[in-house]
Formats: sequence, structure tokens, C-alpha cells
Amino acid sequence: MVTAVVPVFNEEETLTDVVSVLRAMELVDEMLVVSDGSTDDTVSVAQAVGCKIIHLKENRGKGVAMAVGVAHTDAPILVFVDGDILNLSEYLLRRLIEPVVEGRTAMNIGVRSRGWLVNAVHRRTGPLLSGIRCLRREIFEAVPDNYLTGYRIETAMNWTCRRLGRRCSTTVLYGLTHRVKEKKLGVLEGLRSRQRMFRAVIQAYWSLRLDPPRLRREGSAAAIGTELEYTNF
Repeated sequence: MVTAVVPVFNEEETLTDVVSVLRAMELVDEMLVVSDGSTDDTVSVAQAVGCKIIHLKENRGKGVAMAVGVAHTDAPILVFVDGDILNLSEYLLRRLIEPVVEGRTAMNIGVRSRGWLVNAVHRRTGPLLSGIRCLRREIFEAVPDNYLTGYRIETAMNWTCRRLGRRCSTTVLYGLTHRVKEKKLGVLEGLRSRQRMFRAVIQAYWSLRLDPPRLRREGSAAAIGTELEYTNF
């Protein structure tokens, strides 16, 4: 079974296209949209498309929203897709999901194309911070609790996969783009948000290497999904 989890915060403009592609995908058995305290019409948009929605009462951060989605499914394979992705297609999703379903890798990260040279360097050296990826459930469940907050989740998933000794691969998803922070939040707030993101990623990268935490204990993911205040639609 493959479940797609779409963590969203105020993505009313792009969500319909994202979930429409996921619903048409034969490799995806279930889809959960997790609204991380959205204040726009994100929930209404998801309802109109017929999605299963979990709406957190407060904004808790992307990693927590992802954990809530995971706690509401038993699927052994997870697909994470950001709600602000543009130009998503069934072809791109198939290239992302099939390597994990077929057992060729434990986690496959979708990388947006930036030209062949940058692609080659990026895939080899990173940072691999893409919000579109497919992975075995046990990888996400092992991410240390402290790394489910802020912008640290992607860095933590990469580290956890290596820590478990599992294979991680990348797939270039040509044509894929996303709404940049400056367009969603305004130029100044978008730049501030980007700075916070880079700072959190750098801090996470070095703290994981200099002071490696314990992998998450079994069952704490489910606790995250039940301790928060949310509404199911």
C-alpha cells in the first residue's frame, strides 16, 4: 500500500492541481491532506476535490504535519508532496515511486532540474532538501523527535536513512517547479523565511553529525498524531 501525504499551509492556489494528479495515480492507494493551521481556503479547496483532510488547529510546522499524516495511515510506503508544487504529472510521480515499490531503494528524492551540470553536482553533494520524495515508512518513523520541527525534517530524513544503512537515491524531475516564498509571503517576509530555512538546515546538518541523537523510539509518531488538536474532514 502506498499513501501520499500532502502537508499544506495556505496553498489554496496550487492544491487542486497537486491532489488531482495524485488521485489519478494508480500507484497511490490513499491520499491525506494535512492542513497545518491554514487560514485561507485550503481546507475548502481540498474538500471540493474530495480529499481526506486533517486540519490542525494551530500551525505546528511541516515536519509535525507530516508526522500527523503518517500517524493516520498504516501504509508501508509513503509519498510526500508539497502543496505548492507546480507542473506535477503522473509520469513524474511514477518515476519517483517505482524505485521504492520495486525495492531498488529505500528512499527516492525528487530533485528539480537546474541544468545537467548543477543536477550532477547537486545529486552527488546535496543539499537534498526536496519536499517531494517516496520512502519506506520505517525511515520516517525513526527520525528523532527534535527534528520534526521547523525546516529540519528533510535533512533529518536524509541522515536517518543513512543511519539505518538504507539506500537513498535521487530522480531528476524535469519541468517541476514550485511557488517561491517571496511570491507566497511577499518579498520581505519571503526573504526572512528563506533565511530562517537556511539557518535551520545548516544547524540541523551539523548537529546531526557532531552530536548524533538517538533514532526515534517506536510509537512516538502515533503519539504526535493523537496529542494535537485537529479536525478530520
